[in-house]
Amino acid sequence: MEEILTHPTARRPHLAGETASALAALGWRVTYSAHHSAGTADLAAERSWSRGRLTARVRLIIRCDARDERLVFPSLEGDLFDRLPSYSLGDDDPAQRRALAKLLDDAALHAAAYPRDIAVTEPARIDALHARRRVAAIHDPALDEAFASIDAVRHDLLQHDLDVIADDLDIDRDVAVESAIDAAHLCELLVPIVITDAELWSLPERRRHPWLRAERTSVVGHGRQWIDVAQDFASYAGALTRHVNAQYRKRRFAPAGASSRS
Repeated sequence: MEEILTHPTARRPHLAGETASALAALGWRVTYSAHHSAGTADLAAERSWSRGRLTARVRLIIRCDARDERLVFPSLEGDLFDRLPSYSLGDDDPAQRRALAKLLDDAALHAAAYPRDIAVTEPARIDALHARRRVAAIHDPALDEAFASIDAVRHDLLQHDLDVIADDLDIDRDVAVESAIDAAHLCELLVPIVITDAELWSLPERRRHPWLRAERTSVVGHGRQWIDVAQDFASYAGALTRHVNAQYRKRRFAPAGASSRS
């Protein structure tokens, strides 16, 4: 029985349980086995903040990795401040606007989402927790799944909003437009995370880290993505939660109840 419990296949759900308990104690709403269009996260967690009509919801997308070995990454130079990946129905994204245009004229939505040419969700968009060590991502199934979750969840959020609009259009076009404008005041922010039992090392300095930020860049367009990889999740989760709380307090947001979208 002891061998079964210590096997990586059993350690992974145990690691998920420890992670879920730590997040719940910090006030996050946690869901196990959270499916998205690129796969299934071991855990998803969320918290929301609001200021007037505007709501910010931070979603943690977590992959648990129970390997008992080292992960070694090449270090990257530079001290960057990363924005959390985000989505809102009113984003001025060409592909997103084309998808909306198939359903309705989005002129009213765009005007509401960009008053005075500034995104209404801009106050809700915050920087990520500052990473003391940035590394180049390596090819690894757990890391690849975490990277894939970023665009997948964005796609799923857009598809959800498009489905709601399509349903509302069957009832009343004015209701559909107003519903879309309401949705444009919700900003979704994503934190892709891998929790691992593996030791995290960087080269050439040969240094071990409790957590680090792994980055990759696309060949075409040089688009940059990042994920956080943590071995000491308790300290990482505490620092992340304090950081997000402080960011929204500074912007005069208050904790909000869960929204209807899940």
